[in-house]
Amino acid sequence: MTSLSHRNLVQLLGVVFDWTSIYIVTEYMSKGSLVDYLRSRARLHVTKKDQINFATDTCAGMEYLESRQLVHRDLAARNVLISDENVTKVKYFLSFCDFGLAREKSFNLEGGKFPIKWTAPEALRHSKFSNKSDMWSSGILLWEIYSFGRVLYLRIPLGDLVKHVEKGYRMEAPEGCPSEILTLQV
Repeated sequence: MTSLSHRNLVQLLGVVFDWTSIYIVTEYMSKGSLVDYLRSRARLHVTKKDQINFATDTCAGMEYLESRQLVHRDLAARNVLISDENVTKVKYFLSFCDFGLAREKSFNLEGGKFPIKWTAPEALRHSKFSNKSDMWSSGILLWEIYSFGRVLYLRIPLGDLVKHVEKGYRMEAPEGCPSEILTLQV
C-alpha cells in the first residue's frame, strides 16, 4: 500500500507492529478531518470554492484508487483529511486500522461491521463492496460537504434506515447546494 502515491491520498509512510499494538505513520495533516473542519468553521469560513475544492480533491483521490482497482469501503468526511494548503486527501488505509484493508476490485464482508449511513444499499444487502458502492459513499460525502458536516439521516432510527433507503428515501438537499452537485448526489 505504500506504493500508492497521489496528491489526494494521505501518504502512508510506514507501519510498525509490536506484540500488542500496530502503529501507522502518515504524513501530517494539520487541519484534521473534513467533518471536524466543516462543523467548526461552517458557513462563516468555508466558501463555495472551498466546498468545490474539497469535492474535486476527494473525487481525484477516489478516482486514483479506482484506477488501481481498489475499493475504499468507508469513504466519509471523517476519513478525509485537510492539509495546511487546504488540499483534501483520502485516508485509504483507514480500514487497516480496523484490521482490514482497502480491498481489491470488490470485497465480501460476512458478519462484519460497517457504517450503515454511508454504505450503499446493495452493499448492505449482499455484504459486497465495489467501486459502485464507493460512488454511493461519494454522494453521501457531497451531502456532508454541502451541509457543513451535519448528521446524516437525523430523524430515522438506524435500525430502520436500510428499509427507508431501499424504498427510495433520500435526504433533502442541503441549503445552498448547487443544482449541479445535487444531480451528482442522486
